[in-house]
Amino acid sequence: MENVNIVIVLSAALIGGLSPGPGTVAIAGTAMARGRSMGLAVAWGITSASTIWAVAAALGFGALLQANATLFELLKYIGIGYLTWLAWRSARSALSDKAIVPVDVGASRLLAAWLKGLGTHLTNPKAVIYWGSILAIGVKPGGGTEAVAWVLVLSLLVNVTLTTSYALILSSQAAMAVYGKARRWIEAAAAAVFGAGAFLLFRTREI
Repeated sequence: MENVNIVIVLSAALIGGLSPGPGTVAIAGTAMARGRSMGLAVAWGITSASTIWAVAAALGFGALLQANATLFELLKYIGIGYLTWLAWRSARSALSDKAIVPVDVGASRLLAAWLKGLGTHLTNPKAVIYWGSILAIGVKPGGGTEAVAWVLVLSLLVNVTLTTSYALILSSQAAMAVYGKARRWIEAAAAAVFGAGAFLLFRTREI
């Protein structure tokens, strides 16, 4: 754990998960239209896909960590660019007036809802870049595979907690309205956290 930037990891995972996205509106919309159990199925489908992407990123990250220092540093630059883009996108969203529109995935059975959630996130290849960036800022210089594993576990715990909470809490119009009003503040916080992550990663580059 001493080789993990715990505060940055938890902040990025929490703020990133709180930011409204396709997964969030799918969970909320399905929970509102079909009940919490269906919302939970979508949420856990998304978490399953997120776990797949996270493990794939961790395996690649761990291999680079051990095999090639130059490629590992190049991965850091990719992470810097992606986190900077996320910060810019979040800042722009915080300044906009867009509303959060819940989307019902249209599933009538729990398995179908789970598959819809799985597909929603599994078809997003940017997810592996996101996880690679989280790993890059989460593992301190000199950290090894154990640090990679800790970053993965901490981030996924935050992920499953948030998606489950969305299904349980955002199943009502009132809760969704409160979440919608907080959107700008969440996006502003996301811009700050992702920007801080990009800066931290820039400071630790070696080439």
